[in-house]
Amino acid sequence: MAYSSRRDTLEILSDLLENMQEPRRLTQLLYRSNLSYSQLRKYLTMVIDMGLTKQEKKPHASYLVTDEGKLFIEMIKKRTVIKPLVS
Repeated sequence: MAYSSRRDTLEILSDLLENMQEPRRLTQLLYRSNLSYSQLRKYLTMVIDMGLTKQEKKPHASYLVTDEGKLFIEMIKKRTVIKPLVS
């Protein structure tokens, strides 16, 4: 069975949060996450509502992962290690 190269929602959220380990502006996240603007806004809203990231206003508008977001990243990393073993 062929493995799909498309990312699922959890992988996209994990990648997005990985890119926010340091404060990142919207444009930086757009390029680093390889998402369209509308997709990025959708996933940003999702992670903010879940409490996995926060928006900083000073010195400029940027996004930063929270402690809960770091825990989420670790859980997804464990999932990707276990998933190939199960398949």
